[in-house]
Amino acid sequence: MKELLNYKIMKKKKNPKFMRQEFNKRIRLSRSSWRKPKGVDSKMREQRGGHRPIVKIGYGTPRILRGRLSDGSIEKRIYNKDDLNSLNKDEIALIPRTIGNKLRLVLLKEAQKLKIKVSNFKNIENKIKEIEDEYKLRKEKRTNLKSKKNSKLKESKPKAEKKEKPKAEKKEKPKAEKKEKPKKEGTKEWILNYKKN
Repeated sequence: MKELLNYKIMKKKKNPKFMRQEFNKRIRLSRSSWRKPKGVDSKMREQRGGHRPIVKIGYGTPRILRGRLSDGSIEKRIYNKDDLNSLNKDEIALIPRTIGNKLRLVLLKEAQKLKIKVSNFKNIENKIKEIEDEYKLRKEKRTNLKSKKNSKLKESKPKAEKKEKPKAEKKEKPKAEKKEKPKKEGTKEWILNYKKN
């Protein structure tokens, strides 16, 4: 395995950078990744001298090492404790970013007990401290907010009682009688009245 890893490192150094055709003429092409040239008259496709190399199977790494890290281990995503316990010797844990801090804390503590490496957290102890400190700050904020709310409620209660006492009964105003609106021309009622008169 070590020989293969050394061979992979040596090969990677020798391999050219595969750039897209005309990457030096158009800025947007320099930003994009490798694309195979498919033009009918493309010199790069025909692999003429003086043109950039094309991706070929010969440049690839050995099949055994594909998907492995530089130390030869394989990353495995972990979502719960059972996944941690089922890791093999050549596998490293990877805690995805979609997992919340509560579960992340549990998984990190478990990994620390079992002495398992986590690829995206090199220093597990620091990360555990960081998450716990965050929780402490949150708790303090919540307790402060609750105490402020309670104090405001206590202050507002006597004011509300004082306002209620001086309220007097409102006098009922007599309702005005509705005036009849003049009828519009062209309606049935207007025509009947007109005929009578």
